[in-house]
Amino acid sequence: MTAATTAWTIAVLVTVAAAVALTVLVRQRDRVLRDLARTDPLTGLGNRRALHELAEPLLARGGRPGLLLLDLDGFKDVNDTLGHAAGDEVLVQVAGVLRATLGEAAVVTRLGGDEFAVLVADPGSDAELEVVAKRVLAGLGVGGFHAGVVPLDVQGSIGIAVAGADGHTLGELLQRADVAMYAAKRSRAGVLRYDAASDPHSTGGLELLGQLRTAMERDQLVLHYQPKVSGDGARLLGFEALVRWEHPTRGLLMPADFLPVVERTHLIHALTRWVLLSALRQAAAWRAAGLRTTMAVNVSAVSLDPGLLGIVEEALALTRWSPADLVLEITETAIVQDPAGARATVAQLRERGVRVAVDDFGAGSTSLVHLRGLPVHELKIDRQFVAELVTHPQADAIVSALIELAHRLGLVVVAEGVETVAAADRLCALGCDELQGFFFARPLPAAQAVAWARAEGLTDPAVEVLTVR
Repeated sequence: MTAATTAWTIAVLVTVAAAVALTVLVRQRDRVLRDLARTDPLTGLGNRRALHELAEPLLARGGRPGLLLLDLDGFKDVNDTLGHAAGDEVLVQVAGVLRATLGEAAVVTRLGGDEFAVLVADPGSDAELEVVAKRVLAGLGVGGFHAGVVPLDVQGSIGIAVAGADGHTLGELLQRADVAMYAAKRSRAGVLRYDAASDPHSTGGLELLGQLRTAMERDQLVLHYQPKVSGDGARLLGFEALVRWEHPTRGLLMPADFLPVVERTHLIHALTRWVLLSALRQAAAWRAAGLRTTMAVNVSAVSLDPGLLGIVEEALALTRWSPADLVLEITETAIVQDPAGARATVAQLRERGVRVAVDDFGAGSTSLVHLRGLPVHELKIDRQFVAELVTHPQADAIVSALIELAHRLGLVVVAEGVETVAAADRLCALGCDELQGFFFARPLPAAQAVAWARAEGLTDPAVEVLTVR
């Protein structure tokens, strides 16, 4: 081989080696870029694209993966109060808890904000998916989260969707898990499986909404009234109006059977108006007959907006009802979802003279800061504490402290869910102002509510039983 040939061979080898090295570098770069494109830069978890790349092949092969959608409860308060840097710190900690809790059992991705998706490739059953979801919530419960030196309690709500039964594409599963997650958040259930009957976007949900519009036109909705009595049980103070649906084929439906669907649509405002008008018309008829009581009406968190004042004004004007004798009950959820908005609406109602009560207090995540800044009149202690009042010393201590705190804040205290004489006696001894529960009476149709009051000697026997449809 000549020197020229050798030089040419070496040059070729060098060129080939350089080309191979460049190819390797390009492939490594492309691999890094692909990994970056599939990775959430904050938490290091997979992102939405990674979820698609993992789920779509499973679905194409006819697999039945389960999808869990996790949303942190009250996370907006962390960002608003401590700043977005603190929020990012918490999200990184949550990602760590999810990795440690699930291990190789599932793939965890962050979709954005405080929303995480968990893909379980081969769940044995729906029950096993629920176990996985509850394991996630339990992991959050002992997470020991913090932002800097500030300790934080982080909880979440999870919606579950299963391929096949709930959808055939990842988009469908995400949408339906989202519906279930918001239902879990509203009901404080923690974990819920998707249910087409409670989805306003499903055929069943749309049908239910159409039927409800017809129900309001055809007087299929009715109100039942549960009495509220004085702390010593000696005086009738008022009634709480609770809506029921006399469905033509399904029988008497409770609010839980249709409100979750309605709350996701503008129909909730029409329903709020119907309930408020109907309750005050009945109360005005009773008052004309000599029965003087207050009337309480529940207001959905969705309805707690500036438009609520117009509905209230209309109802008061049409019934000539005193605003001081109307109590609007709002849940803790309404306060936590939009503290500033809730405070503004409640302040307007207070200026109008309407009384506002915080319902189910103690069951959700209302902080004392929210309560301090909210111009409400009443506090309703959640039934879970009342039910355990006599048997659990801790419940007694909590109820006692809540009553004392509320009285110091100038609030009237109502205990709901009173079912035994022992609970009623203990609440009276603790100074609770008003009692409500099955021990006194279940929610009753209007005529039966007055008959109950007569039988208990809580109203004048001469009062006529006037009912308004």
